[in-house]
Amino acid sequence: MSKIQFEIKQKIAVLSESTKGWSKELNLISWNGYPAKFDIRDWDAAHEKMGKGVTLTEAELKALYHALQRWFEGENEGQVVSWHEPLERWAQHSPLFIQQLKNILLYLQERQYPLEKQRQLLYATVFPEFEEALRYEIETIRSIHEVEYAEFVQLLRTLKPEQVEQFFVTLKQ
Repeated sequence: MSKIQFEIKQKIAVLSESTKGWSKELNLISWNGYPAKFDIRDWDAAHEKMGKGVTLTEAELKALYHALQRWFEGENEGQVVSWHEPLERWAQHSPLFIQQLKNILLYLQERQYPLEKQRQLLYATVFPEFEEALRYEIETIRSIHEVEYAEFVQLLRTLKPEQVEQFFVTLKQ
């Protein structure tokens, strides 16, 4: 078995320390010469030994950040999830993302898809065979606006059906 090579490009935070000298850290690490990714794991004091961990892309870390923001704002316990703040942020920072979402939603409305089917299509979990153009549009928006789309999908998963309908109506305006 070949040895895993790593280079800690940037130490970001020590999340906790154990009495045995190990620390749980968030670092930017290049594994086996690949571009650096965000990494959370336990390390010994010399950073020679490591525990199991999780490696995240920047988009995944941002999605986690937004999910944790919502969690700590108390939106995790069946409370009404607010979609207004992300919508305003996207409108300010990613107007093309908003326009592409509007186009997709108008297309789905023209095709008279039920609300839950629209939600599934936007998750990109279900695609009718004849909807190649729709698949292309969703894959395009997902690749161009990776962070916003991940946050959008997470938001869709947490919204109640009546909130999704309200969100879609506002988004199309």
